This record gives sequence, C-alpha cells and structure tokens, in this order.
Amino acid sequence: MNQNQENRATMFNTVAVYLDKNSSLWATKKPVADALTDLKAGIASIALKSGRQATPTSGSADEKTQIRADLEDKTLEVADEISAFAAASNDVALAAQVNLTRSTVQKLSAEDLEKAAKRISATAAANLTALSDYDVNQADLTELEALTTEFDAAKSGPRSAIVDRAAETATLPEVITQTTDILRDRLDKLMTKFRKTNPEFYAGYQSARVVVNRSGQSNAPTPPTPPAKPTP
Repeated sequence: MNQNQENRATMFNTVAVYLDKNSSLWATKKPVADALTDLKAGIASIALKSGRQATPTSGSADEKTQIRADLEDKTLEVADEISAFAAASNDVALAAQVNLTRSTVQKLSAEDLEKAAKRISATAAANLTALSDYDVNQADLTELEALTTEFDAAKSGPRSAIVDRAAETATLPEVITQTTDILRDRLDKLMTKFRKTNPEFYAGYQSARVVVNRSGQSNAPTPPTPPAKPTP
C-alpha cells in the first residue's frame, strides 16, 4: 500500500470507530447499520489485501534453494554409489549414465537437475538388487523421488509469489474506491439529518471523514487567511 492508500484506510477505520462509539444515536436507523457493516467489510478486505501485498517473496526463494540443495545431495549420493558399483563391475555404459560431480550438478538448470535426478533414480531401480551391498535400497529411491517432486513444485514458487502479490496490488485500488463509495453515497448522506438534530455528532463525523496525510496535515481545504487589520 502506498501512503495515500494508507491514509485513506486510516480514515475508514476512524469513521467506523466513531460510529461504533456513538451507536446509540443511530441504533434505530437500519440504513446506517447496514452501511457501517459494508464499510467494515471493505476495511477487512483492504487489510487482507494489504497484508498479502506486503508478504515478502524471499521465503519462497529460500525454500527452493534448500530443497534444491537436498536434491543435489541425494542425487550425488545415489549416483556415486552406482558409479562405484559400475567401476567394480567394469560396466562403462553404466558409469557413463551416472557420471556426475558436485560442480556439474550445481551448474545444472532446474529442469536439467530434475532430469538428472530421475535418470539416477531409474538407473538405481534397474540395478537395485546388485546395489544392496552399496547401501542403496528402496528407501533411497523413495526419498530421491520425493525430493524431485518437491523441487518441481517449489521451483515456480518465487515467481508465483510475485504474481500473487502483483494481483493484490492491482485490485487494492478498486476495493478502496468501493469503500469510499460506501461513505460518499450512503453514510455521508445518512449523516445529513444529524446536522440539525445533533450537530456535535455530525461535526465529529465530518472530522473523522477527513483524510490526514503522513505529515499530519489534512486534505480539507485550508481556510483563507483573514486580511491584516490596518495599523492605527
């Protein structure tokens, strides 16, 4: 939320609090109660959207980084065990399938890392019985497959978070406008009656309706400076 939006949201809250404190004066006027209910719904929507809008996206990126690190570790762990088995068996073709180093894995794109993990998993599954002496078992494959699936879901997380926040930013002005309309088209008009019947309450409402900026200056028009009195 920018400063102008925050200022307007503060005004909405001020009006709602003022009307609640003076509910005995309008309790029998159902249109006021209905308009206030809608005003509070608008306030809640703004609070929800601004909260989402302010949500940092770094958490998604951090999660992706951690999951990737876990996937790299497990992929290399299984690949190296298969590589050792291939060397002992003089299986050049098998060795070529699992020829990975940490530096090469770290340089892989997200898509290529997934492909490598799936290749290592499939290769291990095809040789699982022979790999029992190398401490590669079904539990390792299950973990590797789970990490691959988790990484696939997390890799689009940061971008999705940015898109979601942008959507909240785009729709927030509309909600603020709708909430302003509730005040201008309904509550402001319903308060006119109190101008004569309860001028103090009416004046208080008008004061609550003023949008105050961050420096503490209101957006109400500044009264003209009275002319200086002539010097005797």
